[in-house]
Amino acid sequence: MKFGRGRVAQHRKPTLGSSIGGKANLPLFTLTMNHSKLTRRSFLKLLTAAFLIPPLQQPTGPNDWDQETELAKSIREYLEGTFLGHEMALDFRRINAQNNQEFRILIKADKLYPVASCFKAWVALYYYLNTPKDQWKDTQGTPLYSMVVFSNNTEVGTVLVDVAQRVVSNGNPVQKFNDFLIKSVGMNNGLHSWDWPGSSTVGFTDERFAPSNNRSMVYKGETYLIDNLFTVTDLAHGYDVLQRGQSFARWDAMHEAIMATNSLLTIPASDYLSPLEYVFTQGYMGKDGILPEVDLPKGAGRVIDDAGVVTVGDAHYIIAFMSMGEGESVVRDVLGEVAKMIEVYERGRPTLATPFYNG
Repeated sequence: MKFGRGRVAQHRKPTLGSSIGGKANLPLFTLTMNHSKLTRRSFLKLLTAAFLIPPLQQPTGPNDWDQETELAKSIREYLEGTFLGHEMALDFRRINAQNNQEFRILIKADKLYPVASCFKAWVALYYYLNTPKDQWKDTQGTPLYSMVVFSNNTEVGTVLVDVAQRVVSNGNPVQKFNDFLIKSVGMNNGLHSWDWPGSSTVGFTDERFAPSNNRSMVYKGETYLIDNLFTVTDLAHGYDVLQRGQSFARWDAMHEAIMATNSLLTIPASDYLSPLEYVFTQGYMGKDGILPEVDLPKGAGRVIDDAGVVTVGDAHYIIAFMSMGEGESVVRDVLGEVAKMIEVYERGRPTLATPFYNG
């Protein structure tokens, strides 16, 4: 077992990207993954249960599709083959114009990986929800803007400590943020600490998420105790809240907070492309994260994560990707295959009969 506290590489943040290119044949590999999907009905129940979120508008039209189509199955099997042999995880969903989830593809979706900077997207939502609108400070030069757009790690602590002063509950700034992730966003994981040098949160911890035998990263047969482990499903679910929540929230403050967060997450950087942004040149909203090997325990590999929403026509694809020990070119190639599968689905979908659903 190896111990370490991963830091986050500081760099500029991604912007938007979405157009797809390339064609692909779909060999049908055989690997079955049975996971419950977040249907629109269960999504609404989760949002309604969140303590910050009041009753939501009821959707119209059919519920989420209840069975996997042959096209979605072939794409899932193709991607399972693409990811085979790599230390990578994926949660991949299509949300259509009616806010139905048409498919969800999961690869190592329950495995814990270092989250790097990806969590900063929900620090922004946390800020907007807990700060009066007339006091929002999110223009260039502010801590919030620097944290999201330039991935400034020191300013994470500035924002968390600032918001914690307005959150009426027990706990330190890290614990309060984690309570928000769990109770309001619906994630299962949170930060153990944020001790970037110079950050206002140095010394604060949440022992619920301390590294342990049950909260560790397994890489090449070795167990590594690393801070701040999440799953791709945590990230994908968080973007589901940001994407579909903007349509369903009746509470003005919640709707405005989601829209402000999404706007901040789409601000372009002039000198940096995230892995997903490299593949999707427009229509991308998200936040990536990198951890170099030197900031991890000896033997662990470089972390490359990215998660966000890609817009294609009137549909939105949620993509959450996490990895360890993979090169940048390999990550781009694999995400390029995901992009091809979006094109395959968009081309094939109009010819499909509507699958069975429970009305």
